[in-house]
Amino acid sequence: MGSPVDELCLVCHERDDGKVKWLKCLKCKLGGHSTCMRMTGLKSNASEVNWVCDPCALVIKREVHLREEINVMTDGVTLAVEEAVSAQSGQVEKDGMNWAEVVSRCRKRKRTQKNKNLLIIKAKGSKKAVDMKKEVEELLSDVQIMDSKFTNKGNIVINLESEEKRNAAQNKLHEVGNLIASNGKRWDPKIMVCNVARNEDKESLIEENIVRNNLESIDGVINKIKIVSERPAAGGTVHYVLKCDPEVRARIHGMNDKLKLKWGVHQVYDHYFPLLCYHCLKFGHKSDSCQCKVKGHAPHCYKCAGQHEGRSCQSDVRKCFNCAASKCQSEHSVSSLSCPIFTSEVNRIRLNTNHGF
Repeated sequence: MGSPVDELCLVCHERDDGKVKWLKCLKCKLGGHSTCMRMTGLKSNASEVNWVCDPCALVIKREVHLREEINVMTDGVTLAVEEAVSAQSGQVEKDGMNWAEVVSRCRKRKRTQKNKNLLIIKAKGSKKAVDMKKEVEELLSDVQIMDSKFTNKGNIVINLESEEKRNAAQNKLHEVGNLIASNGKRWDPKIMVCNVARNEDKESLIEENIVRNNLESIDGVINKIKIVSERPAAGGTVHYVLKCDPEVRARIHGMNDKLKLKWGVHQVYDHYFPLLCYHCLKFGHKSDSCQCKVKGHAPHCYKCAGQHEGRSCQSDVRKCFNCAASKCQSEHSVSSLSCPIFTSEVNRIRLNTNHGF
């Protein structure tokens, strides 16, 4: 059974179309699509899954704590409020899962299945994803496809039984010519080299890094490190973000996450900052390719959640647009470490990064 007609998803604000599972809080009865809430690893086959959202979990915890205090004060006298809280708590333990349990189960399941015999298929020309899926199913009719899904970019991800069948399917799709099939690889790591002196020559920074840290033994190392971005830091120094090969990251990790450069030794940290659109404030794309911007929708401020650009914001109020839309505590900016949606995106990048160690 799907959601009520007048019930909208807390994330995308669309009604339940019945194509994906619908998560519904046992207490406040609000919910959303499992894909929008990034909980696609649920084992339940039901179209509607019961769970408990973060705010309601806190309320129930407070009510249970209040019940315990009442028991102490009244010497075990049973009160109506105690029975109600007990029944509600029992229902949560029996039928539902709180937010942390759902996320941890999905993360654990995804971590064990990550990159297991996956193929990412995309068309060379302009072709609808539905038509491409039919063509793939016809070409791989002799291979059992365990699971398949569409991506936001219009590609198809399929999961096969074994590595041998995945390689055979990949070769078969390459023979067709109009489809590109690649393995579902994890991302190369990004690192931040902190407080580099401005005297360091940016053009020769990678060569200095290779020579002074004995990285020459890595085959083709000059092509495995590149500068992604830079930003000013304290004391007139610069933080450099580098993208490197997992083998290079493992070697740096073996050096206690420190790099020698011409003007000193610098601390290295993993860089997991997600790609954020400063127009619609959603993750995974830039404002240059934002569909909301193309459709003429007004921008949202990443500071106060108002309908204006964040760089022109004069307000001292801090409000997270994403958390406000999900009816969570929103007294912070979009990219604040206290934002649960932002930290969830950071953790997703961390889990999908191949560190090499």
